[in-house]
Amino acid sequence: MAIKDYRLDPFLNVLNVKRINGEQHQVPNQSPYTVRLNEVPQKTDPSTLAVAFSGGVILTEVAATPSQSQYWPDYNTIAHGAADWNTGTLLFNAADAGKIIYVSYNGTGTVVDERLQDMLELSVTTSTQSERDVKLSGTAVSYDASESSGGGNLSSGYVRVKQHRGLPAGTYTLREVIQHLINRSQTLEFIKGTNYYNCNCDCGDDM
Repeated sequence: MAIKDYRLDPFLNVLNVKRINGEQHQVPNQSPYTVRLNEVPQKTDPSTLAVAFSGGVILTEVAATPSQSQYWPDYNTIAHGAADWNTGTLLFNAADAGKIIYVSYNGTGTVVDERLQDMLELSVTTSTQSERDVKLSGTAVSYDASESSGGGNLSSGYVRVKQHRGLPAGTYTLREVIQHLINRSQTLEFIKGTNYYNCNCDCGDDM
């Protein structure tokens, strides 16, 4: 777990906190009844947290399992040996499940967690592979380019399928990797059909 946009002045060793007012959340309808704030709150005594229901009722902060209309911040967590560490997670009582809350606090940055993969959005373009169709039928076979070998007055067509390597070695950003994969992406569809035609040769059928 790490903090993004950690507003710490490394020269003065002072946090440049940002006051956040009225951040809206909803207590989950099922266990665990926890809410994670958008930022990590500054851990102070007394606490800078203020939580209220949508109707204006102020909740009480506690340092143990909360009862109704109470919340318990994870201030007792001392991860990595840092006394002021916390993740901005608040625990509520089951009696408050589904209720809307508004939270005000001093923010110090954003916790990066497993939700990032669902929150991150990258703009990419469509695949560079063209839409192509090849029909295998007697001698009339083509796929982008023709290829011939040998001699004679008879010929038959064929299609070659070539497999190429994927992404070449190198250093890429996440966006570049995804775009490369999209550019090389394609799907194959096999369709079976029947051609009907008249026989113009002497088949030996006198009937």
